[in-house]
Parts: sequence; structure tokens; C-alpha cells
Amino acid sequence: MFLELMRRSTTRARAFATSLLVVGVLVAGIGAVSAHEGHDHGEQKPAAGATSSPRVVATSEKYTLVGITEGEVLVIYLDRAEDNAPVTTATLEVSLNGEPFTAEVQEKAGTYEITAPLLRKPGQLEVLVSIAEGDVQDLLIGTLSIPVSGAKTATPVSRLRNLLSDWRSAVPRSTAAISVAGALLLVAAIGGATLSGRRKLLALPAAIAGLVLVSSFVWAHDGHDHGPDLQSSTGNSPSRRPDGSLFVPKPTQRLLEIRTRIAAVENKVRTAKFNGRVVANPNRSGIVQSTLQGRYQPPEGGVPHLGMRVKAGDLLGRVAPAFQSIDTSDMAQTLGSLDQDIALNRRKLQRQEELLQKNVVARASVEDIRIQLEGLERRRSELLAAKARPEDLRAPVDGAIASTRVVAGQVVGPSDQLFQIIDPSSLLVEALVFDQLNPDTVEHATATIGSNAVRLKFLGRSRALQQQYSILQFEIVETPVPLSTGMPVTVAAATGERIRGIVLPRAALAQAANGQVVVFTHKEPEVFVPRAVRYEDFDGENVVITGGISAGDKIVVRNAPLLNQVR
Repeated sequence: MFLELMRRSTTRARAFATSLLVVGVLVAGIGAVSAHEGHDHGEQKPAAGATSSPRVVATSEKYTLVGITEGEVLVIYLDRAEDNAPVTTATLEVSLNGEPFTAEVQEKAGTYEITAPLLRKPGQLEVLVSIAEGDVQDLLIGTLSIPVSGAKTATPVSRLRNLLSDWRSAVPRSTAAISVAGALLLVAAIGGATLSGRRKLLALPAAIAGLVLVSSFVWAHDGHDHGPDLQSSTGNSPSRRPDGSLFVPKPTQRLLEIRTRIAAVENKVRTAKFNGRVVANPNRSGIVQSTLQGRYQPPEGGVPHLGMRVKAGDLLGRVAPAFQSIDTSDMAQTLGSLDQDIALNRRKLQRQEELLQKNVVARASVEDIRIQLEGLERRRSELLAAKARPEDLRAPVDGAIASTRVVAGQVVGPSDQLFQIIDPSSLLVEALVFDQLNPDTVEHATATIGSNAVRLKFLGRSRALQQQYSILQFEIVETPVPLSTGMPVTVAAATGERIRGIVLPRAALAQAANGQVVVFTHKEPEVFVPRAVRYEDFDGENVVITGGISAGDKIVVRNAPLLNQVR
């Protein structure tokens, strides 16, 4: 076209065409020079939008199925329709346009796979999946569309758009605008100088029109492209759609462990949760202490060990009394006085017996001296026995030794707790209550210990506040797991107040970017829709939804905050 113009034009027209060529080279040079680091546009190709893999989706009352093609392999994700839990124990028979296949389970991935060369052929495939899981039989039907592979032929308009897109992404907007405006004005000036007549009048408007056209591309910046986006941006990655819904592929759902629940209106008793701990039953437990200071002596067999079963009266050791120096001195003086009195009374008794034989004294006086002598000797024996006799330590109740704080030869005092004995089959729970509920309205309660629930019987509460809390005491009715005193528990107490509504776990709530509290409904196997809701607290782990959703909606109840992070 340019050569034909040069051949048919006059001298002035040739000059104008040559100026156009020079300006074009100038603009191209500016674009190449202005390309900054990371934007070399010499051989850059238009970026292709992310496209999703061909997939088939089918649902029933019991199952949801998503099949994603990977070349000649169809990866099948089978989940339960109610809670979105993966199913890996079923047998799948797959038919593609009437050709049968048996799906092989991939236990680590939790998927099923079939290999079929026809998955590479473009066109529509009718997919029938027969599911057998125990006594449950189901049939899912879907359509799989295999697109034509290869890139589309670029049209002249698309080439121009890609060229201008590359140029405007590389050149700063100010530089691009100045260069384009200067180049077109130069064309207009040259045209005015070289052309004549009506051609001169058309040169400037043509340059201005070109300036407006090109600047519309130059000034279209990121997020404000003024041309239609014809390519898909969904792909195989999680994304938030313009309408606010979320596209979350099945592989991502498996990774995030998304679980759902069908919302239903329920009548439940309002409960309150608070912290507590396991304590010993005072009627079935006891402690062992010494009443004097001394040195501990273990019984035969050694110091009783932890967990040892004992019965009331069993010997747990002895405490040999230890005397201080002042006590030893007092005892020596007392023994000396007793020995002296005993010696005097023996002499006196001997003389009185001699006089009694001669009938000089009465027999009664002799008996009085004998009784006094026996008393002094008994006092002396008891004093010597008290100096060396240890104190026995015996179990006060039947049970098991829960704690021991003594070793052989240890010096202990009257305030030292040596052994604690409890009955593991009879324990209590003490819970701290602030203002969660009125303690007088408690009907029954359960204690959560790890993943186990223990049934409790309410005994009573303290009438005196301790640091703004009250103590509730419960008896453990059943102990499915071994318990230890001091073990922390979570107590859920029912107050008798009934409430009607949709009860969901607190984990189902998420906060949207605008501050609203939302839940996510599972609209399609790979589509989730946020719904703004109103709610009231029910207990420590659940809430009552008062508006925003209705019974029958499938709600995400696990890892909803992770879904909320999809952008």
C-alpha cells in the first residue's frame, strides 16, 4: 500500500509519505527505548488468560461428582452431598459415550481415575457414572465438553490491540502521550507544508483524530482496559467472581477440608460453657501426715509408689521422733529425778516390810509405798519408750496413692503432706462461673475432656463470691476414660430455657470485607455464595441464626474463614 502511494503520488505527496514513514520509525524507537526493566517488548507475546480444565459436574441427593480431565486421564472427585466429605469406599463404573471403564481409587488423594484416549478428541462426551457403596446404588449423568486444542488465528484487529497493549504497558503514560502527540503534530505540520488545496485542510483533522484514537489506548491503564475481555479468568485456581460468589475447585476444597451441613430449624435447650477442673471427693479421699517431727522410715517393701492400691489401715511407713538438745537435757533430768525417787521408795518399802513382820506398822502403809514405787517405775518406762518409739503412718481410706512427697530417711514435720489417697471411681468437678448463667437454674451438665464427654450431676454451689466468680460442684456419674485430679475440663450446663432456630457452629461465621458477618452456602459443587446473616450467641461453640438463611440451605461449617480469604 505504501509503495503504491509512492508510485502514484506527486512530488509533494511523496514527501508527505516519506515523513509518515520517518515518524512511524520515530514512534517505534521511542517505544523500544522506553521499555523499562522487566518489560522487553522485542518478542513479547500477548498473555493468555487462565482457562479451566474440561470438567463434568453431576449431583444427586446423596453424592456430588466433579470430573477434571488431565490429558487422557479423568480425575473424579466424589463427595457426599450432605457434608461434602470425600467418598473413597465406593465402586465406580464410568461410561464415556457408551464405552465402559472401571475407575481406580487413589487412596492417598481420595479420588478416582480412569484413562481413556478419547478424552483428547474434541467434542461432547456423555458421562454416566454408576456408584455402588454397600447397599447404596446411585447413577449420575453429566456432559463433558472437550474443546479444540491450539491457539486461535489472530485477526488484524487483535494484532493491533496486542501491539498497542504491549506498547502502553512498557512506555510510561506521560512519555507515550507526549511522543504520540508530538509525532502526529509533526505529521500535520509536514502535511500542511507539502500538500495543497483540500489535502492541506484534511491533514490536521486526520492527525487530531489519530491522536484521540491512539491516546485512548495509551491511557488505558491497569484495571481500566477499555476493550472487552474475551478470555476466561477462572482457571483451576480459587477466585472470587464479579457477583461475589467463589469458584473453589475440588482439589482446593480437599486441601482446605471444607465441610457443610444442611440448615434445619431445631428446638434446643440453651446452655452455657465455663471452665472447670477435676477434684477429689472429700468423702472418698484422704491425706497422710505425721503428728510429730522426726525421720521417715519406710515399711517392708519400700516407700509406697504412685498408683498403688491401698486399704484403710494399711501401714505406709513410720516416723521416728527426733529430739532437740534442750529436749534431751530435760528428759535426762526427768529420768534422774525418777531414778532417785524410785531408789528412795525401794529403801522405804524394804524398811516398812521389816517393821510389818514385827507388827510395828500397819499393812496399809506398806501397800501405799508399793503403789507409789510402781507408778514411778511405769513413768520411767513410758519416758524411755517415748524417746525411741516411732509413729505409724496408716491409710485413712481405700483408694490409690495419687501423690507421694517423701523418701526414706527424710525429716518430716507435722504440717508436711506425705501421701494423698483418692478413689478414682468417685471424683468431682468444680467449675468457675462468672455471669454466664444463674447457678440456681442449672438442670444437668456434661464435661468435655479432650474428645470425650462425661455426664455430670449437679451437687450445689458456693454462696460466697471469690474474685467475682462462684463455684459450682458436680459429681461425675460416668467415667469412660481414666481421670486425674487437677485435669482441666469444659463444662456445658443446661439451664432449661428452650430456643427455636437454626443452630450452627461459630466456625461457620466469617467477616466480609465490608464488615458484615456472613456464612457461605454451597450452591454448586465448586461454587460458594456468601450470605449476610444475623445471629445470637447460643453457647460457647454455637450460635443461633436469626436471619439471612433458611432451612434447607447447605452451609459451610468448617474452615469458612479460609474460604473468606479467596480473592
